[in-house]
Amino acid sequence: MAGKPKLYYFDGRGKMESIRWLLAAAGVEFEEKFLETREQYEKLLQSGSLLFQQVPLVEIDGMKMVQTRAILNYIAAKYNLYGKDLKERALIDMYVGGTEDLMGFILMFPFLSAEDKEKQRALIVQKATSRYFPVYEKVLKDHGQDFLVGNSFSWADVHLLEAILMVEEKKSDVLSSFPQLQAFKRRISSIPTIKKFLEPGSQRKPVPDDKYVETVRRVLRMYYDIKANYAMVMYLAIMTKLCLESQFYSKGRIFSVIGYGWKLPRGRRSSGDKLGREGASVRQRLSSEGIQELSNMSGKPRLVYINGRGRMEPIRWLLAAAGVEFEEKFVETKEQLEKLVKDGDLLFHQLPMVEIDGMKMVQTRAILSYIAGKYNLYGKDLKERALIDMYVEGITDLMQMVMMLPFSPAEAKAKNLASIEEKATKRYFPVFEKVLKQHGQDFLVGNRFSWADVQLLEVILAVEEKIPAVLSGFPQLQAFKTKMSNVPTIKKFLQPGSARKPPPDDNYVATVMSIFNLN
Repeated sequence: MAGKPKLYYFDGRGKMESIRWLLAAAGVEFEEKFLETREQYEKLLQSGSLLFQQVPLVEIDGMKMVQTRAILNYIAAKYNLYGKDLKERALIDMYVGGTEDLMGFILMFPFLSAEDKEKQRALIVQKATSRYFPVYEKVLKDHGQDFLVGNSFSWADVHLLEAILMVEEKKSDVLSSFPQLQAFKRRISSIPTIKKFLEPGSQRKPVPDDKYVETVRRVLRMYYDIKANYAMVMYLAIMTKLCLESQFYSKGRIFSVIGYGWKLPRGRRSSGDKLGREGASVRQRLSSEGIQELSNMSGKPRLVYINGRGRMEPIRWLLAAAGVEFEEKFVETKEQLEKLVKDGDLLFHQLPMVEIDGMKMVQTRAILSYIAGKYNLYGKDLKERALIDMYVEGITDLMQMVMMLPFSPAEAKAKNLASIEEKATKRYFPVFEKVLKQHGQDFLVGNRFSWADVQLLEVILAVEEKIPAVLSGFPQLQAFKTKMSNVPTIKKFLQPGSARKPPPDDNYVATVMSIFNLN
């Protein structure tokens, strides 16, 4: 018997709440095991259930899944809440990514002081009404359907309703200027499964209170009170601009989703397994649907970003690994960025942006997922994709630490570098060393090259630039690095003169600070 999914987390919202929402929307019953003591958490660690030492954890279809986004992807695909094809999935991913950014501002709200809460409340409302809700208001009006994507209920609708209700808890009339969203809220709230979840007595969690905050602190022994400095504050501001909203600053503290470590039964036929097979024909489908072609007549993807690594570098890596040539347009001035926003090219006013197959895609994760699906780098079925998602999300956590380093002040760089080394050698690389040894194949998932392999090689090389001997205790990863570096498309990308960007230097940092007016 497959049994009900079992959710392991605190008795509160946090990163698990979106998973509860999506399961409930799909009409899937689930069980919960609440973490109330440090000993319960350590038992999960010792059992090996927490791949990257993080919750939430969901047991589903014989898998112990971690990484919130990976879990949500799997549930959405399994229960046909992920669009009918690759293009619809791309739209869902972009909308979900934007909604996640907004919810990121809310996630840490309970952990703030009373004074900081009022400031954060105002920020949440400001971001919702000036950046995010206007996008969805326009999408609903232009699309002319009851739902955000296509003409069927999807994960994007569930996630948006969840965000709307959370913002309304901060300001009850926040939708007063958004008639389309008001109607959307009524429609989605009336869907039977959603209506049931919104009723008293459901597994929906209440607004986090002091008891919830104390439980999380006690169980995780959180190291949340980290002294901030100017450069770190500037970096976090940059992350908000460049779609890196996993952290934010408030009154001398850095609050980090990574730092906190937060980071199925039989049902309907999954749409997820067919997505990889659709990649080869995506251009024909897009053309048949009458979507306007891009202005660059070469048909190559066009990448718009700063002339440096940042959040665009994994996209360059993945396109190169797939053997896809691409063009780049570098943003060098604040005026260029403002023009992109004014012209409506940046859906949520953020970079990176990639023009591909008639779409102007934003949200790094959405772009990478589309490329991986289109070029058959996303596994052969839903379970392989789930593994790829988990591995990619873990690698992304480590990569974010590496991306932060150039923005650290000189006196903090040694400490931050030591933290990267500690996390790489104690948390992340041991996982992949074990996976490669137990799997017994050249690749992380199945017996073929995937997005996960590309991203792991990228982070290995990025960490080695700072800590050359970091793989000395990992023979499987040493062999993996050698094999992956010799894949023809990767080997070409690693040669001088390719589109791969060099390590960020002071000029790159200064350019970013200038473009985003952070000097």
